Amino acid sequence: MPEIIVGAHATMPFERGDQESFYAGLAERDLATALEIPYADSIHEDPVWFASQVRGRFRHGVVTALPGTVRRLADDPAFGLASTDDQGRRAAVEWITEVRRAAEELNQRTGEETVSFVHVHSAPGMRASADAFQRSLADLEADDRFRAEMVIEHCDAYSPIFPGDKRFLSLITELAVADECGFAISWGSSALEWQNPDRPRQHVEILAEAGRLRGLIFSGVAAVDTRWGKAWTDLQLPLSTDEPASLMTPQRVTDCVSVASNRVAYLGARVKAPAGANVETRLKVVASVVDLLKPRD
Repeated sequence: MPEIIVGAHATMPFERGDQESFYAGLAERDLATALEIPYADSIHEDPVWFASQVRGRFRHGVVTALPGTVRRLADDPAFGLASTDDQGRRAAVEWITEVRRAAEELNQRTGEETVSFVHVHSAPGMRASADAFQRSLADLEADDRFRAEMVIEHCDAYSPIFPGDKRFLSLITELAVADECGFAISWGSSALEWQNPDRPRQHVEILAEAGRLRGLIFSGVAAVDTRWGKAWTDLQLPLSTDEPASLMTPQRVTDCVSVASNRVAYLGARVKAPAGANVETRLKVVASVVDLLKPRD
């Protein structure tokens, strides 16, 4: 059975005590066997406390480099593993090495395999090159110091018609140059591509047929402005049963899970809850998605 991964950071309450209750609830209610952990500049601002929350509860999770990648792109549009600017490309390789090292350090701190996967991305936007991405992956794969598996998380690809969000390389291009890597699909990112909620299933089908699908994480988007933000932006919306404008419906989730079948190492949820929600409400928002990921008896 695949790991059930939750991007707890998206649903996390603000107070430390509530955060501890939230982590405990994810484990005790069997809502997560692992976590998706965002990396911008560190694993967590309080690494000792964070290790105490995950130890004995969550194993075989993901560290995603996307938050840090986006932050660095804001300062340097030439930054990225697929950058045509070699200085920007080499800077990204060095930074991903830092991310991989941080994942290894978290495992050492917990004494467990808390992290088994590191998500990397084909930034930057319109300045991306398939050849550059291939060189970066080769550089990273040659470094055998780290145990966590590198996985390419596909983000929405550049389109001359739709504005998009990340606008990185297309999935077909990534597949063509990434011989050694598996892939993860984020439902919301794929739905942003061509502004098409059927796109995630298409991506899952392509990767499943190619034998390259490693992970599938569900995060919603909307075609209209909502209380969460603007239409067609990566807002990590909840399931449509919790946010009616969300295009991520139960049927679309189960369709993708059915296509993925047992080909994936992990399935997951990365969804927001209303800002003032209590811990119980936040757990229910996560459960709405996670309940659809588990096999039916």
